[in-house]
Amino acid sequence: MSTSTSPTTVPEARARIDEINERVVELLAERQAIVDALCELKADADRTVRDPEREAELLAHVRAVADEAGLPPTLAETLFEEILAHSVERQRRQRDGAMGPSAEKPSAEKPADKATGAVSTCGA
Repeated sequence: MSTSTSPTTVPEARARIDEINERVVELLAERQAIVDALCELKADADRTVRDPEREAELLAHVRAVADEAGLPPTLAETLFEEILAHSVERQRRQRDGAMGPSAEKPSAEKPADKATGAVSTCGA
């Protein structure tokens, strides 16, 4: 299905949405694999999980990209705050040796917790 034309039926629109959702999930899985590698790199360099400056830069960037793309910047920021929280929690579990390749546990850190600057030894 071409992404340059608008869907003309409800089933076509839903099929396109399903394709996009699959791509988003695949990209999130690719990002997660990079986060896992980053955790090891940061541990080797004796760096912390949290990097508030990097997180602020990332959120500002996704807001700008969203605005340019016609997407509400607050939506992009909210989504990426959740992605960041998941990444931080995953890295903490990885450093604690509490996860296998596909281990999942609900994130204990909420966006409000980011202000605490809790420290571990990998990087976001």
